[in-house]
Amino acid sequence: MQIKIDGRLLVSTLCERFKAEFGGTLRVYNGNKRCTGSEKVADLVSTTGAYECRSSKTVAGFIKDMLDQFGLKIKIASADDWVLALDEMTLAKLPEIPKNATKKDMEVLKSKYAK
Repeated sequence: MQIKIDGRLLVSTLCERFKAEFGGTLRVYNGNKRCTGSEKVADLVSTTGAYECRSSKTVAGFIKDMLDQFGLKIKIASADDWVLALDEMTLAKLPEIPKNATKKDMEVLKSKYAK
């Protein structure tokens, strides 16, 4: 997935594209507040440009890249936006998070990704 941040991209569009590509929920923040979706991403970042994101990227790596490259604060959650994804997961594994996942469900997943 190529993320191209320019003056026209809305938060809602970025989140929709992320969900379609990786099956998870992208949460975008303006400071400590979660964006509603109507904001322009360009108003939230320190710089614009393009970023190529592969499904093999870890959640933690993607979050770090967005912050380092654009100054964009994000979190990644399950498809139903119930729980945050594990840092160790790759973006391709986001659909494995069960709907309404419990702490126990996440512990099982974490043990799968333990090194």
